[in-house]
Amino acid sequence: MSTPSYPTSPQPGFFVPPPPPPSGYGYSYPYASLLARFGAVLLDFFILLAAACVIAIPFGIFAIAAIAAGTPIWWLSTFVWGPFALIMFALWIAYFTYFESTTGQTLGKKALGLRVVSTSTGRPPDLAHSLVRNILRIVDWLPFLFLLGFLIALITPNKQRLGDVVADTMVLRA
Repeated sequence: MSTPSYPTSPQPGFFVPPPPPPSGYGYSYPYASLLARFGAVLLDFFILLAAACVIAIPFGIFAIAAIAAGTPIWWLSTFVWGPFALIMFALWIAYFTYFESTTGQTLGKKALGLRVVSTSTGRPPDLAHSLVRNILRIVDWLPFLFLLGFLIALITPNKQRLGDVVADTMVLRA
């Protein structure tokens, strides 16, 4: 019986897990710690916050001009800040989905040496799985439900949060 060969030099966008040990030995991937994952999302948050500040400038200028012209506040909250919030939500989802589906790493994950991979292929998740994973990220940020995400990540064998479980992904040390 021949031993399967494993690629030694990864192709771009391909995470090569270490080869399995001889049979009879325990084996586990180097899962990312919850602290490292939190640090990566915090770095990503600051990157998105900077983008939000840049995007907010034209909305703010328009709002100031509208207030000076006597526009009612309810109009501003509906027709100015509502679209701004929608744009920011779309940017948030697009940022995480794009980077995780192409390289498996957002800028924050790359800085902390983490990578999102599909549990079935070892590659970055495809666009659909990454989108599902990141839409479910909303649950992790809702009051009290973030505890659910934290508990799920603590008790699942692959340290997966709810989005990882549904999207069949996991976060590993790169």
